[in-house]
Amino acid sequence: MQLQSRLNPAFNTHRLLPGLLLTLGLSLSALLLVQLPLPGISTIGPLTLAMLLGIVAGHLGSDRVETLSTEGLQFSRHYLLRAGIILYGLRISFDDLQSAGFNALLIDLVIVVGILATAAWVGIRWLKLDARTAVLIGAGSAICGAAAVLASAPTIRVRQQAVPVAIATVVLFGSAAMLLYPWLFAQEWVQALFNHNGFHNGEIAFGRLVGATTHEVAQVTAVAATLPADAAHTAVVTKLMRVMLLVPVLLVLSQLFGRDDAASDEPSKLPIPWFALVFMLLPLVNSLELLPPQVLDLLHQLDQLCLAMAMAALGFATRISAIRAAGWKPMALGALLFILLLLGGTAMTLLLS
Repeated sequence: MQLQSRLNPAFNTHRLLPGLLLTLGLSLSALLLVQLPLPGISTIGPLTLAMLLGIVAGHLGSDRVETLSTEGLQFSRHYLLRAGIILYGLRISFDDLQSAGFNALLIDLVIVVGILATAAWVGIRWLKLDARTAVLIGAGSAICGAAAVLASAPTIRVRQQAVPVAIATVVLFGSAAMLLYPWLFAQEWVQALFNHNGFHNGEIAFGRLVGATTHEVAQVTAVAATLPADAAHTAVVTKLMRVMLLVPVLLVLSQLFGRDDAASDEPSKLPIPWFALVFMLLPLVNSLELLPPQVLDLLHQLDQLCLAMAMAALGFATRISAIRAAGWKPMALGALLFILLLLGGTAMTLLLS
């Protein structure tokens, strides 16, 4: 009880269990369903499916269920989310990063900065979205999909209802990329473009494009399964490099929006996202092989479970009416960013590969 009070006075230890059991059941259901040969399920992934199941449960559940589950749901959205982001770092090793080369990192860096800047500029100036929503959509497109949205949301103190809207853009346009890239790779004119003048390894260059521009890690993995081995490996590693850029992005966002809050009526400045800093240390643990493979595999599963429980908790608090109320502008921004990822990513890949 004392430990829980130190974590957050709002949490009452004996009232955590109902909400945790609820999110655990929803997330395990999602993880189970994606293993089944059901049409369309594998394309959205377990995290998004956990959120969708949470939305359904939230609409069907009674007020009593919601009241009993409140503290466990808050715990899942706050602490389990951070635990999942931290453990995500164990998926990355320095050997993987080195194998992709400096060019992959440079492409990722330009993509992330360009997409975030475009999201902020177009979203605020032209689409008249609030700054936090525009940046949240940009983070999902620029870095690592739903995980980036979830990590960025508490950092910039975005409205809770903006999170599923941002994730919806990731699901829609990330799935579009997942279907488009295998088709493009099979086209002769694309292969000729990526092998122009004999100076480029077309397959590896295409792998960099996939990793640098597809929204979710799971979506990159799905595309990689359709590519030759070298291209597939390059795609996944390039994507993991993008994931690592989440940390500096969160640090910058915490300072930018912390300064905005300090200049307004907000009572305090945002803290530096400590969980992102811990995330950066885990690739070192992975690279030094400090953990046995069995333990590493278990932690990967725990990581996915924590993130799925956080997504289920988010979905439970989401109402379809709030997503409809967001209108067409978030989707328009997501579409623009998708086009920019495809065209700008191709140009950058051909230039630097």
